[in-house]
This record gives sequence, structure tokens and C-alpha cells, in this order.
Amino acid sequence: MIAIARSICLWISASILVAIPILLAVDFGGVYHWSQYLAGIGIMVAVVFALPGLSDSTASSGIRQHAILVPLGLLTAWAWFQTVPLPSGVVSWLSPGSYAAYTTWLDGLVNQTAGQIPISISPEDTIHVASLFTILLPLCFAASIVFHARIRLQMLLSAIAIAGASVAVLGFYRKLDPTADLWIFQPVASSFGGFVNRNNAALMLNLGLAASLGLLSWRMMALHAVELDDPDFEFNDLLALVSDRESFVGLISGTACTAGLLVNGSRGGVVAALFGLMLAFGYVRPRRGLISVPVLLVVLAISVAVLITPMNLNLESVTRWEFFSEDADTLQSDGRLLHWQDGWRAAKAHLPGGAGVSAYAYAYLPHQVVSPSSWFEHADNLWLEMLVETGLIGTMISAWFLTILLIALNRLSYSADPIDQGVRVAGWYAITAIAVSQFFDMGMAIPANLIAALLICTAIITRDMANGGAAAKPPPLTAESYHGHELDDDEAETAKEAESSGPKIRLKTNLSSMGIPHLSSSQWIGASAIAAITIVAGASTLPGLRQDAISDSMLSRLKDEYGDWRLNPTSLEKMETALTERVQTRPSPLVRARLSAVQRDRGRLAETTEWEPKTREQMLDVYQQVDLQNRTLPYPPEPDSIITTEFESQTHYNDSWETCLATLAVCPLAQEPRGSLLRLKPVMTTSGSTTNPNQPSPDAVADVAAKHLLTFYAGDSVRQFALAKDALSRNDFDQATTAFHAALESNANLTTQVMRLLKEHPELSIREVIPNESKAMRLAAAEYLKWDNADPEFFRKAVATIRCGEGDSMQQRAACHAVVGNVYFYLDDLEKGQDYYQRAIRLAPDQARYRIDLIKHLLAKGQQAEALSHARQGRQSLPENPQFQRFIDQIAEAERKALNQPVNEPRIDRSKVDAILNNSR
Repeated sequence: MIAIARSICLWISASILVAIPILLAVDFGGVYHWSQYLAGIGIMVAVVFALPGLSDSTASSGIRQHAILVPLGLLTAWAWFQTVPLPSGVVSWLSPGSYAAYTTWLDGLVNQTAGQIPISISPEDTIHVASLFTILLPLCFAASIVFHARIRLQMLLSAIAIAGASVAVLGFYRKLDPTADLWIFQPVASSFGGFVNRNNAALMLNLGLAASLGLLSWRMMALHAVELDDPDFEFNDLLALVSDRESFVGLISGTACTAGLLVNGSRGGVVAALFGLMLAFGYVRPRRGLISVPVLLVVLAISVAVLITPMNLNLESVTRWEFFSEDADTLQSDGRLLHWQDGWRAAKAHLPGGAGVSAYAYAYLPHQVVSPSSWFEHADNLWLEMLVETGLIGTMISAWFLTILLIALNRLSYSADPIDQGVRVAGWYAITAIAVSQFFDMGMAIPANLIAALLICTAIITRDMANGGAAAKPPPLTAESYHGHELDDDEAETAKEAESSGPKIRLKTNLSSMGIPHLSSSQWIGASAIAAITIVAGASTLPGLRQDAISDSMLSRLKDEYGDWRLNPTSLEKMETALTERVQTRPSPLVRARLSAVQRDRGRLAETTEWEPKTREQMLDVYQQVDLQNRTLPYPPEPDSIITTEFESQTHYNDSWETCLATLAVCPLAQEPRGSLLRLKPVMTTSGSTTNPNQPSPDAVADVAAKHLLTFYAGDSVRQFALAKDALSRNDFDQATTAFHAALESNANLTTQVMRLLKEHPELSIREVIPNESKAMRLAAAEYLKWDNADPEFFRKAVATIRCGEGDSMQQRAACHAVVGNVYFYLDDLEKGQDYYQRAIRLAPDQARYRIDLIKHLLAKGQQAEALSHARQGRQSLPENPQFQRFIDQIAEAERKALNQPVNEPRIDRSKVDAILNNSR
């Protein structure tokens, strides 16, 4: 009876554990905090039901089966350690980048006193992820018990295979019916199945395919005594599994996952599948010999082609190759390779301790040089992101973790149990797919993928220990093994007899001869202690996860409904009260940012009332004019009646200001608080100092925030342009010059708008604003030629910088040559001016405007003969254009007037002539 109850408990635990990744995969991969909290509860329930397995020899064979908890526990401990305040000197050694964030990057914003600071530059985010890591400890403990037995291990492989297949089916459904309006679907084109990002979905598909191959390998070994990666394997054996009931899940799931990888549009997923199949089928194992070399080269070549070939991301991966596509994104054009350079600089700045788990979005900001867009929340390279966040400590722990897995996988090949061979194949595929795909993604950070991967890893280690671990013995050599090196005659004959006497399997390990005993008292005490530690650790994090879930839910609701509430003072007041309570409970940067926004909007509403509008239309007009981003009214308000008390709006604006500064104190590299400080500057500067007299003046704080944002928004030309206009509005011409220059370096198409502003503000130097970049120089020169008294030095710099060969088309190159020709004519270099216009005419002979402009330039310089020659050529090449004939007539008329005009003879002074004649006598 006890055995039956224990078995029921273990099956319940196994069912809960395998259900968690499936449910999370449907729920956007588990990215929402409520999903994570509920998954944590499910994990703790599963652990409780797994505890009876400690007394079951089929579920527990010693504390070594929990070896996965050692590296995972160390990584979790390091994540928690990163949130602990330490002496600043210690932090400066462990993470110089973090020390700079709390000192250099807060200088001028917050008065910092010498004290203690954490390694993490976003401690609240690190605490949340550390809590998730902690809840994974009981997960792995329970999994190592319930999946120690082979029958529940079959259930695990089937469940993960079904999880991958479910993602594929949901993705197919959305492809077939794009109008489907289910809660699991996102309206973005890059989503797939229940995942917001198709690359994250591809990792789950690969894990599902790994489990499917594991199931098929298990059934192949059990039914035909042939491994899936055996040299004697034939595909006829695989087709024979169709009639096997237990192979049905593997076949269907494997087919669905493969189709999903081809449909969902993830290049990294396809490349990971190629490498995973290569290792799962054993092509890099010693017995394959030299055949592994060409196979590896072919896989590498195909992978490179998949990654760098432009693709159309609409339907199927197979039909996406469009070799001459101009618009498709590739690994070369989507900005990831460029950003990795900035990520590597951030990693070096935070070595050896890292920047804090989940702090990558802030860590790389001070080190941006070539990042092509506004904000990389993730590096799209999990290994680089891990190096930045955890430093060398996390990297070494991860390497240790991988070593444990590879050793266990290698020892599983010695097992005589077919299910172990299935686990081995699944493990090789899964580990390879994860290692390869995460160079281009961060899908392992998604809870659904992370939990599924950990379950597979735990199963590998626990099955290795079930077979004796290090006590397992390698298989005997046969005459055909190990690259075909022949054995001695006696040894070969013995090997053949052993091979013919039993099933055709690679390992002849006898588990009963290994003498695995029941748990001794010391082993049982050790396992019980591990159980107690993991349960206590996991349970202690649940309240924090619940608070994070409440905060996340509140923020999501406010985001969806804030537009309906922002004009209601009562609703805003209640909102501020609730957010203030949240900040006191879990002061995350996102909650603080929303609180600051609510306080700003309360100030705006109060100020609208303080202007005393008489009608509803006047109120709406005032509300628009006091927008902090496009403010047109002065502050403080100037109502008709005299108000002697302090304005209510000033109180709310002060609260928002202080909230921003408080956010920076706990998240020193955050962007949003700095942007809010800039928006609040006009009302804070005119209304007086902040409520904290120890803080720098609002003017000084806003100026420092603006300088920081120029670095943080590197690559975001729109925001840099906005920062430049803001600097112009407060007559900060140095900062405006820097911001305009940075914006044009990111996006040269803004040059025309910048030139208009430069014309309105002559205090700015055009030579300092326009970067030494061909397109920016060309556009600037074209506009500058229209100005009066243009600077010739800028034009000389422009013609030395502009490269017309960089145009995308013949028309663009022709237009570029024409601009350079105009510049040379302005500089009175007629020879080069004509030369560049001739180039433009050759590139676009059907365009009359280049010939016409050249003729006008020549006429203006008095070169009638050259102008007449070009006019005749134009009339001959473009006879339908009457302008060339008019030029010819105009030049001819000018010549006739010159010939018919009487010559003005000089008058003769007769007195001088007579004097000359008299002297000659």
C-alpha cells in the first residue's frame, strides 16, 4: 500500500513538472510575472509530491544524482550576491563598470556619499531573476527523483515533444488564419505560436525535436537493437516504427517540430537544427572516423548561407531565400554584429564580477559606439549577455555545468537500457541546438524554454547516476570500432563471439553486477538535507515573486487603460497612491517610472485649472499648451485673479522630479528618468529649487541628463535630433552642435531638416555640425548653396568628402555628381565643375535638367561658346525639349547685339595733338 501511494505521488509530481513548460509555452513563453509565480507554486507542489521518492531505490540512488544543483546553486548564489550592498572599493575591483555607474554617471544628478553599493546596476531586476533561479533549484531536485526511473523518463520525453508540437500547431493555425483573435496570439509579425518572438519559439521547437528523436531512438533500440546513430542504421528501420504505438508521439511531434522550424522564419533555429542533427546522429563521435570532416564542413557552409542570405520572412524558411532582395534582414544587416562590439566593450568594463543578472539593457549604454538602434534590451547573443551580466564567475560556472552534462552524456552511451540511448540522442541534439541558437538569440532566458531545457539536463545526469555514474565501464572494442583499427586475432575473435551472443548494442554494462545498494543512512540524510534546503529556498522566494506579479499586473493594466484615466484627477490620485505603495514594497524602475508619469500628469491637470479657463474649449487649449514636451505657455501660471498660495501643480512637478532622482539612485543608468528630468526642467527652473536643498539646481541636473542621453541614445537619430532641438530652445549651442552631429552620424537623411535649423541659428557652425560622411555632406552642400554668403571652406571640405560612387542607383550617382559640380562652379573651378556635370549627363542622358543647369552655369561665368556647344548637344540628344533651342536663340541674339553695337571711339583732344606737332618742328 505504501509503495502504491509513493508511486502515485511520484506520478503526480512528474505530471506537474512536464505540464509547466507546456502551459508556459502557450502563455507567451512565461514572460509575464504572474505566469512565473504560478509556475513557482506548481514547482513547490511537485517537490512535495516528489519527497516520498527519497525512500524509493528506483527514484533515488544517492546524492550524486542531484549534481546539477551544484552549478545551478552557485549561479543562483552569485546572482543574489550581486544585489548585496558592498563597500565601494570592493565593487570598483569586482566590477569597475558598476562602480562608474554609481559614481561617474550619477555625478551632477544625485549627491552620492561614500558608502556601500551593489554590483548590480539594476538590483530590483536582478532580485527578480535571482528569485527565478532559486525556484529552479526545487524543480531540478524533484526532476532528478521522479525522472530517475525509466518509465517516467519516457513521459518526460513525450511531454517535451508534445510541447514543441503544440507550438508548431499554434503557429500553423495563425499562419492559416491571420485574423485569429485568441489571447495567446500577438499582433506582431515576428510572433509564432504562443511566443512573442519567433526565435524564442524556434528554441522550443528544437527542444521538442530533440525529445522526438530521443523517443524514436529509444524505440529503435528496443525493437531493432540498432541505435539511431549506428553505422548499420537504415531508414527502413525508422519507417517500421510507424506501426509502433509508443513511437507515434515521436513521429508526429518530430514532423510537426521540423515543419515549424521551416515555417516560423527563424534562421538561428534552422542552423541550430543542422548542428543538432549532426551531433545527434553521431557524426562527430570517434567511430565515424574521417567522415565527420566533410559532414562538418557541409553543415558549416549551409549554416553560413542560411545566416547571411537575405530572406523573405513571410511564409516558409525554404522559400525565403531571395538572393537579390534589397529589403530583407540578414545577420549582416540587422545590426546584431555591430551591437556585439558594444556588448563586448561592456563585458570588459564589468569584469570580473559582471553588471548584475538581467541588467544588460543598462550595462552596454555607456559603451555604445556602433550600435545601430535606440535600445538593445537583450544582446541577441545569450553567451555575450551572460558574460556582461555574470562576468567570469558566471562563465566558469556555465562551463562547469556543460562539462558535467557532456561527461554524463558520454557515460550514457555505455548503458544497455534503450531509454538511456534515447536520452543520449535527445541530450546531444538539445545541448547543440541551445549552444548554437543562443549565439543569435536569448531564448533560454524565456521560462518555458529554460524549464524544458533544465528537465532534459536533469534527466541526463540522474540517468547517468542510475547507471552507476563514474563506475560505468566502456564497451569492449570490436574489430570494426574506433576508425577501423584492427585488433589482434584473439581479441577480434573474442569480440565477435561477444557480439554474436547478445543483442546488437554498443554497451554490455550489467547494472546488477555494479552492486548499487539501497540508500545508506548517510546518503538518505544528505538527500533529505538537499530537499530541505531547496524547499526552504524556493518557498522563501514565492512572496517576492507574488509581489513582482502584482506590480507587473498593475503596470499592464495601467498601460492599457491609462488613456481613459489620465484626464480624471480623482483616478490619477488613486493611481499615485497605489503606485507609491508598490514602490515601498518592490521599488522596481518600471514602477517608479510610471509613478513619475502619473505625478507629471497630475501637475499638468492642476496647472490647466490654475490658468482659470472659462470654457471647455479654453481648457482643452490650455491643456495642450502646457504639454511638457511642446510647452508654449510660461510657468508659473498667470491667471486673471491673484493667487498668493503656492500652486498645486508645483507640488506635483516637484514630486515627479524627486521620483526621477530616486529612480536614478537605484538604477543609475536608466534612460527614462533622465528624459523626465529634461521635460520637467522648464517648470522646475522657473518655479524654484526642488524640495531637497542638497541636490544640484534643476538647470544643472537637466544639462547633465541631456549629455548622458546623447550617449545612451547613440544610434537613435530621432531622439538625438529632439535633444538637439531642446538644447537650441535653451540656447545651449555647444550641446546642440554635439547632438545634431550625432543625429546626422546615425541618420544622414535628417540633414535637410538640420540645415533649416542652422539657417535660423547662425550661432551654430555648419562645419562642426555636419559629420565627415558622404551623404550628409552632399545633402548639406545642396542646401548650403541656396544660402547667401556661404562659407567656401565648408565647400572645399565637402568636395573632399563626398563619394558619388556610393549611390544605390545610376540616378542617385548622377544627382551626386551634379551637386559636386555646383560646388565647383561656386568655387570658380570651371574645369572640375564641367567635368562633374559631364559625369552626371553620362549617367543620366535622358535627364534634361543636368544639361540645362550646366548651360546656366556656363552662361553665368561668361562661357557662351561652351554653353552653345552643350545646348546644341542637348537639342540633338533631347529634341523634344524646347529649352535647348531657346538657349541657342538666346546666345545667338546676344552675339548679334554685340556685333551691331557701335564702337565707342575715344574723343581726340586737339590741343594735345597741336602741342605734339609743334614740338616735332
